[in-house]
Amino acid sequence: MAAPTKEEREACWKEKDIYWQCIDDNDGDKSKCLKVREGFEAKCTKAWVKYFERRKDYLRYKEKIEKEGFEPINQKS
Repeated sequence: MAAPTKEEREACWKEKDIYWQCIDDNDGDKSKCLKVREGFEAKCTKAWVKYFERRKDYLRYKEKIEKEGFEPINQKS
């Protein structure tokens, strides 16, 4: 498998940005972005799709923690 060209990387990142914007515009509801996701998956390798999905989930979780704070679970001894 050859490394993606500059143009292929730019196309992937563009589709990723469009997909992420769709998710943000729909309050995290990925089911409303299925058509946009198809373009994202078509332009990016499977490994990149997986990476970007995990990255988006991490950034949303981080944003939630920063806004709402962190409350540890009380553990019984």
